[in-house]
Amino acid sequence: MTPTKLVTVYGATGQQGSSVINSLLENKSGEFAIRAITRNCDSDKSRAFISRGVEVVNGDGFSQDQMNNAFKGSWAAFVNTNSSDPVGSHTRNVLPYTELIGQLLNRPGGMAERDLGKIIVDGAFEAGVQHFVYSGLVSASLATNGQVPSSSFDEKHAIGEYAKSKGFKSVVIVSAGWYMENHTLPEFDDYGDLVHGVLLQPETYNGQLIQAASEMAKPDELVAKFQRMTGKKSRYLAIEDWRTIETYGSPDVEGLKTMYGFCQYVDGKYYGVPSSLEQAKELKAKAIVAKGLPKEEYPLLNLEGFIKKYLIT
Repeated sequence: MTPTKLVTVYGATGQQGSSVINSLLENKSGEFAIRAITRNCDSDKSRAFISRGVEVVNGDGFSQDQMNNAFKGSWAAFVNTNSSDPVGSHTRNVLPYTELIGQLLNRPGGMAERDLGKIIVDGAFEAGVQHFVYSGLVSASLATNGQVPSSSFDEKHAIGEYAKSKGFKSVVIVSAGWYMENHTLPEFDDYGDLVHGVLLQPETYNGQLIQAASEMAKPDELVAKFQRMTGKKSRYLAIEDWRTIETYGSPDVEGLKTMYGFCQYVDGKYYGVPSSLEQAKELKAKAIVAKGLPKEEYPLLNLEGFIKKYLIT
């Protein structure tokens, strides 16, 4: 079957983008063609994608012209922006704001992540993309009534809202939980499958925020399972009050501090509402079936499965 739907992935060589590409490549219908946007078409990851039939194109999210061209002909887009991207480090000759080159996003007096997101969203819309899937977050400022703003949460939320205002046929936010690979949740393979599931019927999920988590567990439960299965000692040290975290002037540590503050303020409601795995299970099953596999044998990867897969040798 000749692919009829071109899905373009921004942030293609990152963990989320790669997981989306890997999942879509396993779709048995042959309906999807995949394009990867990257700043380095000669990287090992880019070459690996090319060897598997992925179209790899050069594009920097800080260049409007490059984004307009990179998304041309695409039916759908998956986008994941990097909160710590250096401004224009690969497009020095095409940017009007040369004084900001090399400065990281979300720093005082510089560009915000939403500025990068706006360029990407505009590029996708102008190129005729119908369905826009974004790795976004809820607004910490809104969820805490302004008490605990957090730049990563607030900037990604702003990008998602901007995309919703543009007129795409559908905009879906697939919001990743804390990464299991960082001893938190979810597992990257699951994330790609959830986006795959959305792209099978994107208009069904228009306007929704998908809770992309693989398991719900309290920290002490994670420690207990890890110790029981590995035999290794571990412990959980709670941060009783997020305001006591010392940042030492680091914006990155400040971001972690406000993330903890947000989670404490909303009593753990990372998605702004009570957490649920039901929609994630549904989307995972749809993607597994689309891969031609039995859905019963490929559920969301729980912590026990993750430990067996990656931590027990």
